[in-house]
Amino acid sequence: MKWEDNYLRYTMALREIPRPAAFVDMQALETNAQKVLEYAGRLPIRIATKSIRCLYLLKYIRQLSERFCGFLCMSAREALYLAREGLDDFVIGYPFFQPAEQLAYLELVRMGKKAVAMVDSIEQAEALHHTFQGTSYKASLCLDIDVSSDWGWLYFGVRRSPLRSVEEVVRFAQVLRRLDRVEVVGMMAYEAQIAGVGDKGIGWKGLLLRYLKGLSWQEVVEKRRLVVEALKEMGFSLQFVNGGGTGSLSETAKDPVVTEVTAGSAFFAPALFDYYEKVSFMPAAGFSLEIVRRPAEEIYTCHGGGYIASGAVSSEKLPKPWLPPHMRFLKHEGAGEIQTPVYIPNPPSFLRIGEPLYFRHAKSGELSQHFPYLYLLRGERIEAKVPTYASLAEVWV
Repeated sequence: MKWEDNYLRYTMALREIPRPAAFVDMQALETNAQKVLEYAGRLPIRIATKSIRCLYLLKYIRQLSERFCGFLCMSAREALYLAREGLDDFVIGYPFFQPAEQLAYLELVRMGKKAVAMVDSIEQAEALHHTFQGTSYKASLCLDIDVSSDWGWLYFGVRRSPLRSVEEVVRFAQVLRRLDRVEVVGMMAYEAQIAGVGDKGIGWKGLLLRYLKGLSWQEVVEKRRLVVEALKEMGFSLQFVNGGGTGSLSETAKDPVVTEVTAGSAFFAPALFDYYEKVSFMPAAGFSLEIVRRPAEEIYTCHGGGYIASGAVSSEKLPKPWLPPHMRFLKHEGAGEIQTPVYIPNPPSFLRIGEPLYFRHAKSGELSQHFPYLYLLRGERIEAKVPTYASLAEVWV
């Protein structure tokens, strides 16, 4: 399909909508969901809510297949919100400690929801133990295991859990046994250095990253196996072992100790995921800006556009110019808070003041923190206008 076809289709669908506006191409999202199912083999897939942040779409994706088994949430309060809206089966993907989170998690359990709390320190576990004292319930725990590679000369991974060795996990699990209001039911070992790092289309750096990923992957598989075996020898009965993310789905699904994988960014396919060698998805989410100036023949200025992704500051965290595909930011201005100038060589005649240009966010769910609504498109029409987390009174990130 020519880029002009998508440009026209999106412009027709959004012609009456004030800009800036964020949208999701539902046909592309459905194609991506099918690819997730294929990459994951036969494993269940837990949906990462941080990559969607929209109740309607979380429900929609969940019903596309029985293998979309539940949700990896950002917080207990987020999970409680989703539970009150009829969803179930939550792993809270990040440890929590503050009272508001503790009480939200207890309420989830009292509602009869399947909810598992992430822990990697005794302080987190003890807080849950004390919260559940005086009740007939137990807090279900998932151990967060760090599987980054530390080679001395290079730390390849992210700073997550302090549980880095089998011995540390065993000692931690032994302490948890002394707390009678908690029980270990699962384990997560997320290989962020593989799932979250692009390695295609970046020249020699891609070759180096693929080499490092290969070395690290061997360590990840071995550590996961050893930790699972150690916990089983201690008498723990793990209901699940979670691993992977969008960028490592096809590899993680082949790990024999993993019982479920997680995917989130795959559904929207944000710009950072254009640079992965082993997975490929269709761009499904973007935002539209209005051309309001034309300061030179090949330069167009849009209103707004400064939706920069989180993380270490670099040019890859800018939104990605999408339609027209040969559109580029000006190096000395980038994407601006109020205005964004772009360079478009040999511009088509239909690009005039008042017409739209289209961009993709570098990351996935952050789009739903910038815009209170998403317009769901099918063909040349708007199928629905749905609220995002940005429209809610409380924010959980």
